[in-house]
Formats: sequence, structure tokens, C-alpha cells
Amino acid sequence: MAASRTAVGVACGVTTGLVWGGMFTITKSAYGHVDPYHLAAARFVIAAAVFAVILWVREGRTAFRLEGRALRLWGLATVGFAGFNLCTYVGLQSIPAQSSALVMATMPLVTVLVMWGRTRKAPPAVTLLLVLCALLGVALVLGDGNPARVVTGGVGFGGLLTLFGVAGWVFYTTGAAGFASWSPLRYTTLSCLLGTASIVVITAVCDVTGAIGRPSPSDYVAVWPQLGYVVFAATTVATLTWNMAFRSLGPSNGVLFINLVPVTAFAVQAVRGHRPTAWEITGVCVVLASLAASNAYSRGRARRAARAAAPAPARRTMAGHR
Repeated sequence: MAASRTAVGVACGVTTGLVWGGMFTITKSAYGHVDPYHLAAARFVIAAAVFAVILWVREGRTAFRLEGRALRLWGLATVGFAGFNLCTYVGLQSIPAQSSALVMATMPLVTVLVMWGRTRKAPPAVTLLLVLCALLGVALVLGDGNPARVVTGGVGFGGLLTLFGVAGWVFYTTGAAGFASWSPLRYTTLSCLLGTASIVVITAVCDVTGAIGRPSPSDYVAVWPQLGYVVFAATTVATLTWNMAFRSLGPSNGVLFINLVPVTAFAVQAVRGHRPTAWEITGVCVVLASLAASNAYSRGRARRAARAAAPAPARRTMAGHR
């Protein structure tokens, strides 16, 4: 049963990493017609409606009850959906897609720190080491064998915004632990609905104040392929698989799959004509090896913990009566 749950978690994590990896290039290609705010609003209005229909069919009307936790869920949803997506989208205006993907790869480090602060329990040294190895692999990919190039090149204000967004998404994702009695679909749907409301309000305020332009209907039509991808693949599928990966593998292991995002972004560029170098291929291998090792280590710890918690053998009980 545990092995099956782990396999599902790994599959969900890989799916999320691959889908989100292609999101940056596709999203940025739409900015010529629709600004980041309206694009994010359109994306989540449609996605929230899709999630709501799925939840209604799968779990019924009662699944929409907030059970007195509306304020807490709205806070997590706003920080997660609105904070992460608006910061990432706006940041993407001023930095390359690969740089944005790289900043997202800091998510494992942010998650480890957040969980450390929340639980007051230090993570295993092996987990920290594998997180650093995965980040090194990402840096090798984007720095073409020179990890320092990623740091010295800088990511500017856009990168800082993206980093704030990453922190928001980590708080949202780890906050799911407070809704353990809800299914991943229910948590995703209700938080998406509340987060979408925040995105729409923020976009409307920026629109009314003249801080952003107002796209025409023809602008939305012009970017329907990009909008379709970010709605159905990057939101409906990837957000649900992300929460399922966290539920199955735990935060420390589930978040490692975010390292596939910049690797996938690099692969997209390769398809577009970029020939991968030996260092870039090496970086991909380091990332994938780190992911595999982390999950193997996690399973090993779980088995050892299960054996330690198992009842003492019957012969010890019998020996005690001699």
C-alpha cells in the first residue's frame, strides 16, 4: 500500500514538474497581447470553474462547505494563488524564462526552512544534502557547467518578485496539512476559488487606477493556445498533481520535483533549436539522480520507522514468563 502511494506521488510530482517547466516560455509569448494581471485572472477564472465542476461531480455539494475555516483558507489561497502567480507573471516580464524557472528551483530550500520553522524539527542532513545536489544540477544546466554564472548573472527585480511568489506558494502548499481531512481535489478547488477572487480584485483595482491596460476581446482570442495551456495543463492538472504529490510523499520529498521545472524549460529550448552541451546533460542527470535518491532515502527511513514501531516478537513475551 505504501509503495503504491509512493509511486502515485512520484508520478504526480513528475507530471507537475514537466507541465510547469513549459509554462514560462508559453506564458511569456502571450504578453504581446495580454498583460500578466489579466492573463492570470483569465487563467484562474476558467480553471476555478473547471475545478468546481469536477468537485461537484466527484464529491457532491457538501464538499463546498468551508466548515468554519474560510478565513484561514482564504489567507493561504491568496498568498499561494494570487501571490505566487502574480509575482511570477510580473517578474517574468523582466527576466528570461530560464531565470524564472531557476528561481522556482529554490522552492525545496524555502520549504525545508518553512517546515523547520513550523515544526521546530531539523530535517535530516541527507535531505538537505540532496536538495543542494539538485540545485547544483539546475545551476549546471543553466550555467553551462559554471554554477557561479547563475549567481553573478543576477536575476534583478523580476527574480526578487518571483522569489516572493515562491515563498507564498510554499506557505500555501505546506498549509494543506491543516486540511488533512479534505481530499486533494477539495483543498485545491476551494483554495483556487478563493485565490481567484483575490486575483480578480487585485486586477480590477490595477485596471481602474490605470496601472495596467485593458486587453480587448481580440487580444484574448489571439492568445487562446497559451491560455488553454495555462488553464488546463498548468493549473487544472498540475496544481492537483502537485497537492497529491505533497500528500503522498510529504513536503520535503514532494517539493524536490520542482527541480524538474528549470530542466524542462531547458528541454523546451533544446526543441526550439538549442543544442545541449555536455555540462547541461550532466546537470540534468544530477537533478534526476537527486530526486531518485531522495525518494529512496525517504522510503528507507519509513521502513525502518515501521519496523521500530512494530510489536515485539511473540518469543520475547514467552521468554518473559520463564
